[in-house]
Amino acid sequence: MARLHTSAQIPRIRWGIALASGLFFALMLVFALGNAATVYVLVSRFDSSLTKLDSVDRIRVLSQQIAIQAMRLTDGAYIQTAQLSRNLDTFERTVQALKSGGIVDDHEIEPIKDPPLQVRLAEVALHWESYRARVRSVLLNSYSRESVKSLDSTSRQALLRQWVADDAATLHRSIERLGNAMIPVVKFRSGRVLRYVSIALLLNIAVLILAFILVRQHLILPLRRLRGACVDLMEGNYSTHIEYWGPGELGEVASAFNIGAQRIHTLLDSERLNRIRLERSDTVFRGLAANSLVGIYLAQDDRFSFVSPKMSEIFGYTVQEMIDTVPVLGVIVPKERYLVAESLKASLQRKDGTIRYERHGRKKDGSVIDIEVFSSSITVDGQVSIIGIVQDITERKKAEASAQLAEIAYENSSEAIAVTDAAGVVIDVNPAFSRMTGYWSDEVKGEVLALLKPGRHNREFFDTMWHQINTTGRWAGDYWSRHKSGEKYAERVIVDTAWNHDGSVNCRVAMLSDITEKKQTEALIWRQAHHDPLTGLPNRQYFTLRLEQALEQADRESAPLALLFLDLDMFKEINDSMGHGIGDQLLIEVARRLNACTENIGFVARLGGDEFIIIVEHIVDRGLVEDLCSQILASLTEPYRLAGEALRVSVSVGVALYPNDAEDQETLMRHVDLAMYAAKDAGRNRCFYFDQDMRERARIQHNLVRGLSEALAQGQFFLEYQPIYSMHARVITRAEALLRWRHPEFGVVQPMDFIPFAEDRQLISSLGDWVFQHAASQLAQWRDQYETALQMTVNISPSQLVGSGVNLTEWLRQLDRLGLPGDSIVLELAEHMLMGMDTVMIGRLEQLRAAGMRIGLDDFGVGSSSLSIMSTLPVDYIKLDRVFTEHLAVDSSSLMVCEAIILLAHQLGFQVIAAGVTTAEQHELLQRAGCDAGQGYWYGTPLAPEDLERRLQAGEGLPLDC
Repeated sequence: MARLHTSAQIPRIRWGIALASGLFFALMLVFALGNAATVYVLVSRFDSSLTKLDSVDRIRVLSQQIAIQAMRLTDGAYIQTAQLSRNLDTFERTVQALKSGGIVDDHEIEPIKDPPLQVRLAEVALHWESYRARVRSVLLNSYSRESVKSLDSTSRQALLRQWVADDAATLHRSIERLGNAMIPVVKFRSGRVLRYVSIALLLNIAVLILAFILVRQHLILPLRRLRGACVDLMEGNYSTHIEYWGPGELGEVASAFNIGAQRIHTLLDSERLNRIRLERSDTVFRGLAANSLVGIYLAQDDRFSFVSPKMSEIFGYTVQEMIDTVPVLGVIVPKERYLVAESLKASLQRKDGTIRYERHGRKKDGSVIDIEVFSSSITVDGQVSIIGIVQDITERKKAEASAQLAEIAYENSSEAIAVTDAAGVVIDVNPAFSRMTGYWSDEVKGEVLALLKPGRHNREFFDTMWHQINTTGRWAGDYWSRHKSGEKYAERVIVDTAWNHDGSVNCRVAMLSDITEKKQTEALIWRQAHHDPLTGLPNRQYFTLRLEQALEQADRESAPLALLFLDLDMFKEINDSMGHGIGDQLLIEVARRLNACTENIGFVARLGGDEFIIIVEHIVDRGLVEDLCSQILASLTEPYRLAGEALRVSVSVGVALYPNDAEDQETLMRHVDLAMYAAKDAGRNRCFYFDQDMRERARIQHNLVRGLSEALAQGQFFLEYQPIYSMHARVITRAEALLRWRHPEFGVVQPMDFIPFAEDRQLISSLGDWVFQHAASQLAQWRDQYETALQMTVNISPSQLVGSGVNLTEWLRQLDRLGLPGDSIVLELAEHMLMGMDTVMIGRLEQLRAAGMRIGLDDFGVGSSSLSIMSTLPVDYIKLDRVFTEHLAVDSSSLMVCEAIILLAHQLGFQVIAAGVTTAEQHELLQRAGCDAGQGYWYGTPLAPEDLERRLQAGEGLPLDC
């Protein structure tokens, strides 16, 4: 298998002209380089032999010169002894170079390596030693032989001359023998060079001949055949054929030519058949178009070239009118024509497949209908055209809209609803049913609804129930059921039957309400007050008491403790995307895992939402806390199996140590909160300890809190105003006053960074009075100056609705002094405030509304309030949160939710303002849905008073003529 796998990965070598040519020239290059290298080596050796032979000849000449100079010296003649010494030295160095190699007179001499020549060279060296000694004796005149000393001067000179002549002759003969022995070697090497050059020349000629034969056989002759076949093909002989099946490109060209010629022949035969079929298809097409239930058209260059009778009937024209006078885009409402133009362009560019789109069509009488179009491109008479079918789907769209509203009501109903077949087998249940019973839709589908089968009550109960259902189609009563967890509960049940036209049962609909009486014992009351009802963990109140005890014990025993603050990452996204039921199940599972991790170690509590906190006492070393953090991170990031799906979440953990990081409970809580948010900022799913950087952020918060009380007196607050546009009047009708703090150290601070501190320090009332006074004064100036009915929106805090928060009498005096009516001021509070609103706060709102002021609900949709609950509150309008508007698009779920909320709000008497509008498309969709007003960056950013004043002075309307 390994061998097969490897071979499959090796690309197959494709033998062709390019590869063959490249290989041939590569071989020729290697061959030429080899010849050159060999010749170079042989010539080098031949040159070396010549150099050594020349050196032998030089020492022969030197030996003669030395002999002549020595004999003249014996005769007593004057000679240059320095020249003689140089000749002796040159001879000596030359002999040594011949023996061992070296450089003499700028000539490199290689050593003699042939054994016969080495013997001759040794003989020369021996005779040279004797001769050199003789010459040096003469040169130094240092003979000491008695026979010489006894002779007279003339005889002694003659004798010395004879000795020199004899030694020179002996040396000369040995040199001659060495030179004679070297001549055959030189001749041999010269001949070898000539032989190799001749052989290389013959081989080169043979290779060239072979290359010519191959080129002629595999290139020239196939090209001639291809030329002849092309001439035959041009003359109309489509049966021509090339007889060449060799490898490489020419073989592929021949094969492609043969296949192409055959295909041309086949295409000519099929063209005649296609023409016959086309005529038949045209007849069939016109027959179908005349009798089709949908409109059929053919368009070219923005004009109809063919229109079926049904097509003209849909738009109220005659066939000829549509062809002669109506352009393609003329049957589309103007605001959607550019979209249809893009779809037509896409149809022309798309070579295959069909494009479908839904648009609003305009009939001849001007009425608007919903149409569904399928179009694709075809070629007619050599030009690209568009063929399509059109269907009137106006009635279908109305039915779909009604079904969508019913689906929204079904999915968002607070009542549990179950739909069954005639026998009580569950077809579907809504989310409220799952929340009430604990069973998800996929757990009960296909099963008999529990309340419709025996098991909980006696047989007589079910017989009576089914008798009434089968005879009247309806039953109502109380029924004891059991939650999936095993807990018993009582439910009020109403069963109705939906009938078919033939009187048969279509389905049965059961509506269930939990009516279990909530009687709690003293222990249960305490548990509800101190434990989270969802997870069963201690709540914030219980945690506060427990932390106070732990800190006191830590002080008494000098035993440090650790506080771990946990926040689930991206929990809001899970709630929004998968539903609160899944979110609740996730929180329960998280609580269970935290209990398992901290068993016998720490105290776990849920502060609210997705926030948990753990107290770990008697910290011996930091390793215990680190191990616990690692265990928590590992446990909480394990997959959760919820509603049949695997879900993963992560958690950010902040750790603060007492007394190292804080000296009291409030500071410890603030520091552990900073550590947790530092973990989130660092990428989530990690644990962070409180450190000096966080201490610096805590210092900044502390400075903000400390400077808050002085900021009002020092005039550091200012207001910006964001316009609110009426979608009906198309002008600015309101401006929202937005508070800003120009801090001397930190610059402009947003309300979210200091309002919580103002509420904690009971400064919100004076701050709210300041905002009201300045906003009202600015409004009075604008209304007087521009004679406008502009209203001013002022945000209020929950703290202003309790105690002495809002000084209603002073506010009304302020309005009276400024000459402003009560309805010129709109007070806006956030939706989440409704959850904690008691009768005192509601009464305060009613007083404000009775004084003429309008009440608005901001951030609607992100909390858990409902429109039905709001109908009991003194509220005039709701402001849709930006989470609904920022994803608005045609056919989006956000649009359907907005339309449903707007419809229900209007039916309950509320106006609707959309916040966070940033595009013209969002404005158009909201205006079409019936939204009353809009606010967001598309209309205008928060502005300084003078900037908004310029807009009011110009009577500025909406940014675009929508």
